[in-house]
Amino acid sequence: MTVMDPIIRPATESDRDAAHRLLTAQLIEHHLPADSHRVARGIDLALAPHSPAWLWLAEREGRPAAIFLANEIASVERGGSVLWVEELYVVPEARRRGIARALLARICEQARQRGVRAIELEVVPTQEAALALYHSLEFEEVPRTRMSLSL
Repeated sequence: MTVMDPIIRPATESDRDAAHRLLTAQLIEHHLPADSHRVARGIDLALAPHSPAWLWLAEREGRPAAIFLANEIASVERGGSVLWVEELYVVPEARRRGIARALLARICEQARQRGVRAIELEVVPTQEAALALYHSLEFEEVPRTRMSLSL
């Protein structure tokens, strides 16, 4: 590992503040509600014992540079578990330096070791860099419409 290689690891309780900052920044950047209590609750659930969530951090030069949040779910379609990516965010000053690619490579490695069948996500069509990254990693577009019901 060189000085510039990111350190990629699962988040721990001591990463709570960094995770909160990164997830809030992403919501703000995407013009979504960034309610502090909701973000904190999501982190609580992700860090809870036996949580199906995968909360990972990438650090560069000793600072948090990216965050990944996904949930492992059962899939009849895939015949096993699938990771549904909720968030993948790289801080602006660390973009285009291979951090998202390295983070996804590590996640894929861990997912394969655990028997996960697929990684699924959604991306806003205007996020050209993200689309290019996912295509380069051989993600395939799935013609579906995502729907949501707030409870």
